[in-house]
Amino acid sequence: ACNDPRNFSPAVKLETASAGIGAWLDAYKDILFGMKYLMAPCMLAIMSLVVANAISIAVRERRTELAVLKVLGFRPWHILGLVLGEALLIGFFAGFIGVFLVWARLAYVKFQVGMFGQFVIPPETLIYGPLLGMAVATAGSLAPALSARNVKVSEVFAKVA
Repeated sequence: ACNDPRNFSPAVKLETASAGIGAWLDAYKDILFGMKYLMAPCMLAIMSLVVANAISIAVRERRTELAVLKVLGFRPWHILGLVLGEALLIGFFAGFIGVFLVWARLAYVKFQVGMFGQFVIPPETLIYGPLLGMAVATAGSLAPALSARNVKVSEVFAKVA
């Protein structure tokens, strides 16, 4: 058919838009994989370490208050609950505010990436953000909360006097 003199127009290659974009994105497959499965868990671990550092500083600064709570009759699990509750509250609000600001910004300002249409963040992300913030806060505050639970009243007041 190629040597046929009646065939004066060459064959045309045709592909759909989705196939073309898929072929174009194929070069970025490894980068996207690394961001999703390597970089995201590392960022969660780093956020947990930052939360652990902040909560442990807060626990260290409030050792006297924790000792007073123990003298007033608070049990170790009460103190554990107070520290974890504070961290969960901070994680919830941090996750919600962060996700809400990005979601609201993209809802009112059209953000287009290259040839793709509008960049949309689904509304259910408003649920995932606070949950992720609480999970990171729990992971990061568990060790400081356990150390706050074990505060010795006699040691704290011996240093104060």
